[in-house]
Amino acid sequence: MKRWVFLGDAHLNPYRKDSSWDAFRALMEEISPEGLVLMGDFFDFWFGFRENSILEGLYGEVGEVLKALGERGTRIIFLEGNHDFALQGEIFGVPVENYRWETSVEIEGKKVYLAHGDRAAGLPYSLPALFLKHPLTCRVVGGLGPKVVTRAAFWWCSRSRRGDRVPQVRSRLRSFAARKIAEGFDVVVMGHCHRAEAAEITVGSRTGLYFNVGSWMDGDYLLLQAGSFSLQKAPQARPEAVLPLPRAS
Repeated sequence: MKRWVFLGDAHLNPYRKDSSWDAFRALMEEISPEGLVLMGDFFDFWFGFRENSILEGLYGEVGEVLKALGERGTRIIFLEGNHDFALQGEIFGVPVENYRWETSVEIEGKKVYLAHGDRAAGLPYSLPALFLKHPLTCRVVGGLGPKVVTRAAFWWCSRSRRGDRVPQVRSRLRSFAARKIAEGFDVVVMGHCHRAEAAEITVGSRTGLYFNVGSWMDGDYLLLQAGSFSLQKAPQARPEAVLPLPRAS
């Protein structure tokens, strides 16, 4: 049976490891998906440095899982979020299809639109992503290098807000999904707001499905099997092991 898994907003942080790391490995081993779509903010921080041994070392356990999937022939799609960006076509030496903002795929005859949702949220909520993903910003970050940026980035992430996004963001994502359905997409999948959602949306003569994958921190993910999409919940807990955070440079 063909299976695809869509998950995001895991915010995996090597300095605040929780059971979602092991849960990700367990889910991939159990399902062995044909396709895995990482919907952005999978990492609490990831940047596509030319030489990335520091981040690969910090996230080594995740790398092992992705390498195993690559060896099985799993198709991996990575939608960049506002915490993981400037990918270079592979992570941990594993080829991935990475996209800065959006992409579309056809799965079992369904035209599926994919995006993290940071740009779809509109101003002012999209400003951080617009700044971080700007080519000039990426050149500056890449020039500073991983030794400087990685420490500062995790320090910043430890102080950034977590929890529910404002209701206005969730409403804007639904409105954006409606526009994409009107354009001809059968299914729209996004993340960003940390709230899982499933809705059937009718626009004129067209009806489509909208899913928000929620947050892997809470065990949320979207599963496609036997031609049907369904939101799922993996049993997992909040942070268990907290390690000292690096000081900002």
